[in-house]
Amino acid sequence: MKIRGTDFVMYLVSDLTRAATFYRDVLGLPQEVYSEEWKWAEFDCGNITLALKAGEKLPEVITGGRIALAVDDIHAAHEEMKRRDVRIASEPRDYTVCWAMQILDPDGNLVILHKRADGTFGPESPDG
Repeated sequence: MKIRGTDFVMYLVSDLTRAATFYRDVLGLPQEVYSEEWKWAEFDCGNITLALKAGEKLPEVITGGRIALAVDDIHAAHEEMKRRDVRIASEPRDYTVCWAMQILDPDGNLVILHKRADGTFGPESPDG
């Protein structure tokens, strides 16, 4: 078997409409799919798709994976999240190679807002 790449990252959510509204209207991600029948939504994150799957019983504390979304300005993102009353799990922090902060979606899934120091995002480009 050879892994060719990643098709999507998925978060389990309790309420598809509420979660889709957060990712579409608060974070501004383009929504590509929304199906109440399948309890499924997909969002274009540039180089990967974020999928939401509803209808599952969620644990009290979500300890699963994370998605890191690249932003142009971490401090402006922080101010916007505060204005929109988004739950902030960690304030912007300088890690030398990047700045990052963490927010929570309506179900408590952690979302990292991230800014590399060199300004790049996504996979390394083949030409350097």
